[in-house]
Amino acid sequence: MLKTFTASKVPRLAAFTNVSSTFTRLYHSTDHIGTNTIINPNLIESKILTRAIDYVPEYGFEPRTITKAIHDLQYPDSLISVLTSSPSGYSLPMQLMIHWLKLKRQELETFAISSLSSTSGEANSAPGVSSEGEKLKRLIKYRLELNTPIKSQLSQGLSHLVVPYNLAASLEELLNLGDDLAYYAGDKSNDFAWYSKRATICSIYVKSELFSLNDNTGGSWLTNQYVDERVDEFVKLGEGYNSVEQWVDFNAISLINLIKSQLARG
Repeated sequence: MLKTFTASKVPRLAAFTNVSSTFTRLYHSTDHIGTNTIINPNLIESKILTRAIDYVPEYGFEPRTITKAIHDLQYPDSLISVLTSSPSGYSLPMQLMIHWLKLKRQELETFAISSLSSTSGEANSAPGVSSEGEKLKRLIKYRLELNTPIKSQLSQGLSHLVVPYNLAASLEELLNLGDDLAYYAGDKSNDFAWYSKRATICSIYVKSELFSLNDNTGGSWLTNQYVDERVDEFVKLGEGYNSVEQWVDFNAISLINLIKSQLARG
């Protein structure tokens, strides 16, 4: 069982040199300083994968989805071999799923900057969205709403994330999303709560996303209610893990196992 995260697998969540001593970082999200380019739209592979997203609702996270995109862009078929020989070593469906997650995280950032915060993370006077908890609810709901076009294919996409040799990339992207959600909700933690909030927010998001898979109510009413309840619990109980020992005991793999169990149940 995975009990700790190393710096190589936890970007933006810097590791500590000695768990019982001092930390090696200042508490801030360095990737949010200046322009945060999650996807470089000028790369050929980005253009192909972004185009392929248009076909996910119909074909799912499958190689033929990428083939369709290559043909649409009038690129040579040989480019498929370039993607399959990617340094990441991930399959085409996994590359497409990770690209989807990054693309939606980019959209979430655009939404957050325009609707909830300035580039410095300070809150604007958006009506009804003044507290950190309320902003977090709105951000999570918006991110879940972005899944709507591919909701019928989302289980398939998630199944690629929980394959053992894909876990490093899956957890990296999950932690990055947790960082984005906390930062744009207005988190100003300057102690160990910086880490604890992100761990708890990751858990809230994963559980809400899984809940949404079986929610057929208009406007995802039940999912929105579920998000409200989980965030309210988080705010009421405090900031989640409040000590180094509890953080070390936080087991991200448990979230992966939760995804597996939910997918197995259909």
